[in-house]
Amino acid sequence: MKNLYFDSDKFDKNAISSYFMSELILQENAANGVANLIKNKLELGSKILIICGGGNNASDAIAVARMLEGDYECKLFFTTSNLNENCKTQLKIAKQIGVKICENLSLDGVKCVVDGIFGSGLNKNLNNEISQILNLINDFKALKIAIDFPSGLEKNGRILGVCFKADFTVAMGVRKLGLYSDAAKDFVGEIVCSNLGICESKFARENGDFLLELDDLTLPKREILNTNKGDFGHAFVACGELSGAAKICAKAALKMGSGRVSLVNLNKQNINLDEEIMQKDSFKGADAIAVGMGLGKAKFDINEILDIPCVVDADMFYKKEILSLLHKDDAILTPHPKEFASLLNIAEFGNFSIEDVQRSRFELAREFSKRFSPVLILKGANVIIAKNGVLYVSNLGTPSLAVAGSGDALCGILLGFLAQGFSPLDASLNGVLAHQKTALSYKANSYSFTPNDIIKGLQWL
Repeated sequence: MKNLYFDSDKFDKNAISSYFMSELILQENAANGVANLIKNKLELGSKILIICGGGNNASDAIAVARMLEGDYECKLFFTTSNLNENCKTQLKIAKQIGVKICENLSLDGVKCVVDGIFGSGLNKNLNNEISQILNLINDFKALKIAIDFPSGLEKNGRILGVCFKADFTVAMGVRKLGLYSDAAKDFVGEIVCSNLGICESKFARENGDFLLELDDLTLPKREILNTNKGDFGHAFVACGELSGAAKICAKAALKMGSGRVSLVNLNKQNINLDEEIMQKDSFKGADAIAVGMGLGKAKFDINEILDIPCVVDADMFYKKEILSLLHKDDAILTPHPKEFASLLNIAEFGNFSIEDVQRSRFELAREFSKRFSPVLILKGANVIIAKNGVLYVSNLGTPSLAVAGSGDALCGILLGFLAQGFSPLDASLNGVLAHQKTALSYKANSYSFTPNDIIKGLQWL
């Protein structure tokens, strides 16, 4: 896992006050990270256009131009004449080196564009002039690098109008949470972190949130030879009106290592099951339960599952009974944005729409997890896992996973981990990573991916 932080302002100030580093030294190191990236990606002699605002983000950008001038042809274009003192200092040095300033924006012959307009300091919608500049650049084919944040993206991960579409975003000092929002996913490109002259453990002297990596995936193990199916848990799936969802969940739980998997047929309809899936009339004997997927209007006694670890999904988030589960430490809730909005409203957390959820995914997930006991998995382009106010973000999902039944397969994977004794948080972290890795490993066309491919892919993790 890598650490994520909302911003680095207090870390910058601490470096200045405690380590006696000036802002210009921090900017020098920041610029060096961007310059080294460009040297690795761009042919010598290429023309580079650096777009600058008037703040510290622009100071970094001007320093980049000064470092590269000579090996490359660097030109600055300013979106404002109102420069702070750091900008003025960096510009004075850059001019002495021979860096030129463009009075008029021109992309002729440009092979690389560096965005140093706003960074993470944006707090209002972009004006028309800057929006037009960004639209022009976004339509232009060149290597595009954003310093700290693509301009148009603010700290909470919201797009404020238009946004610079980067191939690389160089985060300064630490990785910022807002770079990993759903809205940011199509704009940040590959995110790299630039050391500001102090290792991260010295620079950021506190824990933040976390970014999951594939290396964090821990799979179930069967190392003891003298064992039987009962040692790996009995997973139960509540089967309601839409039996297909429950069957996908059940097959995923079995493939994830559950020793036994049973469906509880709440509607008493005829269900054709694979021979390895059993059918039960109650939840008696369950080590873990999944409920909600395809549930519809089917009813069951919520008290039957209150003492059993459970994965809760889909239709359950529209039912008042969900309130009984909000203080279960051994529950995992897996809503998508519409379901999360309903859950928040039922829990009297506030009156939220889908748009509200999407604008404030990090804030709402964090506050919900502070107030309620279950692990929250808020699904989306970048999945957020929240527990006790700490966020774990996974940006490894692909568009392949945007298919009906994908969430049912995720629930089955989570159920499989729970049934085998993983804690709800560990089941959530590993379950999300396993789910996403199946899509990353898929070799055929992305549009052909199905829940069955998720289930098949579990055997190759």
